[in-house]
Amino acid sequence: MRRTSAAPLCLPRLPKMCLLLLALLLLSGIALLGESAARTTGARARRGAPGCAAHRGGPRGPRPRGPGGAKKGVGERAAARSTPELIGRGGDSNRMWRVALSPGKEGRRVARSPLPRSSGPVQCYRVGLSGSLNCSWDPHGGPSRLYFQSQKYISPHSHPNRTQVVEVPPGQSWVTIPREEFTEFDILLVWGTTASEPLWPPISVDLETQVKPGVPWLCPDVDFSEDEPLETTVQWAPPTGLSHRENVVCQFSYRKCQEKAWTMLEPELESVPLAPIEIQDLERATGYELSGRCRMQGAEDLWGEWSPILSFQTPPSAPKEVWVYGHPCGPSTGQEALLLWKAPGPCVQLSYRVQFQVRGQEQLRAGTPCCSFSIPSQAEWVVVTAVNATNNIFTNLSLACSGSTPHNVSVSSTSDGKQLLVTWQQRARESGVHVVDWTRDGDLPRNLSWIWLPPGNLSVLLPGTFEKGVPYQITVTAVSPRGLAPAPSVWGFTEELEPLMGPELRRLQDTPSGTPTVAWGEVPRHQLRGHLTYYTLCAQRETKSPSCKNVSAGTQNVTLPNLHGGTWKLWASASTRAGQGPPGPSIQLHLPASTHKWKVLPVVIVLWVLFPVGLALATPGRCAHLWHKVLPHWVWDKVPDPANSNSSQSHIEEGLQAPPPGDVPILEVQEMESPPSVEAPQPPAALDSGYEKHFLPTPEELGLLGPPRPQVLANLSSRLGAAGRIPGVLTPVLDQPS
Repeated sequence: MRRTSAAPLCLPRLPKMCLLLLALLLLSGIALLGESAARTTGARARRGAPGCAAHRGGPRGPRPRGPGGAKKGVGERAAARSTPELIGRGGDSNRMWRVALSPGKEGRRVARSPLPRSSGPVQCYRVGLSGSLNCSWDPHGGPSRLYFQSQKYISPHSHPNRTQVVEVPPGQSWVTIPREEFTEFDILLVWGTTASEPLWPPISVDLETQVKPGVPWLCPDVDFSEDEPLETTVQWAPPTGLSHRENVVCQFSYRKCQEKAWTMLEPELESVPLAPIEIQDLERATGYELSGRCRMQGAEDLWGEWSPILSFQTPPSAPKEVWVYGHPCGPSTGQEALLLWKAPGPCVQLSYRVQFQVRGQEQLRAGTPCCSFSIPSQAEWVVVTAVNATNNIFTNLSLACSGSTPHNVSVSSTSDGKQLLVTWQQRARESGVHVVDWTRDGDLPRNLSWIWLPPGNLSVLLPGTFEKGVPYQITVTAVSPRGLAPAPSVWGFTEELEPLMGPELRRLQDTPSGTPTVAWGEVPRHQLRGHLTYYTLCAQRETKSPSCKNVSAGTQNVTLPNLHGGTWKLWASASTRAGQGPPGPSIQLHLPASTHKWKVLPVVIVLWVLFPVGLALATPGRCAHLWHKVLPHWVWDKVPDPANSNSSQSHIEEGLQAPPPGDVPILEVQEMESPPSVEAPQPPAALDSGYEKHFLPTPEELGLLGPPRPQVLANLSSRLGAAGRIPGVLTPVLDQPS
C-alpha cells in the first residue's frame, strides 16, 4: 500500500480555505502593527517637544467615563451573547442595513456605509483610539435594550452571532462597551428597542472617526519675550494613542488667574505640522491659566475634554502706581507716612525694594512684602522696585510740598446712586497730573484707594462699589516732579440717609443772670449718614407738650432764658438732607422759682398809678388848678420871670460860700425907673422849663465866684445890649482909685 502525505491532499481539496486563513492571519498582523506604531508615534511626539526634553511619556488621558463625568461600569449585558437573533436576515433587514459588498472579493473590508452617522436620538463615540465606546441618548423614552452589530467582515463562512445585546437599567441614559468587545477600526450598527420594538433607525458608528481624542499635553516651561508688549510661547503635544497618519485639530484658551471668562486663541492649531502656542499682550507680574482640547480632523463637533490647567506667571516688575498716606502736605496725624502701591496680578507673590531719602541721607529696605511700607514723615522722595525684576523699570515719587493746590472740590452722586463723581478746578497755567484718593470712614490706611489721572482731567468717576449712607473721605492732590499739593479733604455720599442717633446734651454753667445753658457734641459721621443740615432742640415741662426750635448746624450750645422754675426735660435730634433722625439722650433741669416777677410788680403798679395823673396834667384846660398846686409857678407862667427864678439859687448859694476870705468886690446897687409897662403879646401855651437855664447869666458871669475876666464881661455886655443892665440884676462895680 502506497502512502501519500497530507499536504498534497490539502492543496487540491481545500485551496480556497487555506488562502482565506492565511489572509486573516496577515490582516490581524497588520492591525497589531498599526496599533503599536500609533503608540510609538505618540511617545515620540512627546519626547520630541522642544523645551520639554525631560518629559517621558507625558500625562495620559483620563479613563473613559460615562456621560456627565461620573465613572460608569458596563451595562448589564444579556447572558446569551451568542443569541441566534441576527438582524439582517430577510429582505427587509437587508434593505435596512444597506451594506454594500464587493462582489467576487470575499474577506475584504467593507466600504464605508452611507447610513446616518452617530447623531440624532443616540450618539456614540470612543474616548481615544484605544478607548471604550460610549453611547448616550435622551433620558425620556430611552431603550431597554441596545444592539451592536459588527460590519467589518461579512462572508458566508462568518460566524452568524456577531450581534451584542446590552441590557439598559431603567432610567439610565447611557451605556459603555469595553474595548475588548469589538474589533479595531470596525463599523458598528447601533439601534435600541423597547418591548422588541425599535425606537430609531440603526445608525452607523465608524470606530476610526467617531473618536473623542484625549487631552493635549502642555509643556510647563514657558518662554517670554524681552521687549514690550510682553508675549509668551508654550510648547504642546497632541493626545496619545494616535497614529502618525491621524491629524487632530486643537484649540486653546487662556485667562487671568481667578477670573471666570476665558479668551479663545485664534487660529486653531493642527498636530501636523506641530506649531507652538503664542499668547500676546500679557501683563507683567500677573498669573495666567492655559487649557486646550482637540478633535479629529473630520469630526467638526466631537471635541475632546479640556486639558488640565497650566498655570504660569509673567516676569516681575515694579509697581505701576505708588501713593502715600499721611504725607506732610496733608492733614497732620502725628504718625509716620504710609507708602502704598498696587498689588500685582492675582496668584502672584513678589517682594520689593524700597529706597527713600531723609534729610539728605538715603536709606534702603530690601525684601519688603506687598503692598505697604512705613516711611518717616520727613522723607523727601521714595523709589520702589521689584526684586528679581527682568527689566530696569522703577517707580519714584517726590514727597515735597510744591505746586498749586486744586480748589472748589465737590462730590456728587450719579443718577443711579451707585457711584461718586468728583470735580475740581485748577489754575489756568497748571495742567499737571492729579491723584484722587478715597477711603471709607473708619477704614485702615492700608485700605486707601486711589487713581492717577492724566494731565488736563479735572473730573473723575470713582470706580468701585459704594454703599448708601456711608461717608467716604476724598482728597484731590496735584502731582508734579517738584512735589505734591493736596486740597482739603471732602466727604461724599452716594445716597444720604436719616441719622441713626441724636446728639447727647450736657449742662454748662449758668449765665450770671441765672439763665441755664446747654451744649452737645457732634454725632459720629458713620451714625449721621449724611451732611448735617440743622439740629432740633426740644424742652418739655412735666406733663405739658414739648416746644422745639431748630438750631443751625454750626451751633453746639444755647442759652434757655424762657425756662421758668420747675423740672424740665431736654433733648436734641440731628437732620440731614434725607430727613430728621431720632432724639438723642435727654437730660433734666431742676430750676428754682423765679423772683424776677416780684421785682417788676411794684414798678408796674407805680406806673399804673402815675399814668392817669400824667394824663390829667397833660390836659391844661381841665385841671388848671392842679398846675398851680403841683408845678412851680415858672412853669405855668405865661412869661417866665428870670428874676424870681430859683433855678440858679443853688449855684448862687454855692457861689456865696465858695470864695475864700479875701478881697471881695464891692457891688453897687442902683435903682432905675421902670419903663412904662407895655402889654406883651400872648405867648404860646407850651413853655420850655429850661428857659432860665438857657438865658440867665451864670454865677461866674455875675462875679459871684471871683473877679470876672474881661472877656467874660465883654460877652455879657454883648448879650445884654447897649443898656448893659437888666432891671433887678446886680452889676459889679470895681473900686475907683481915690
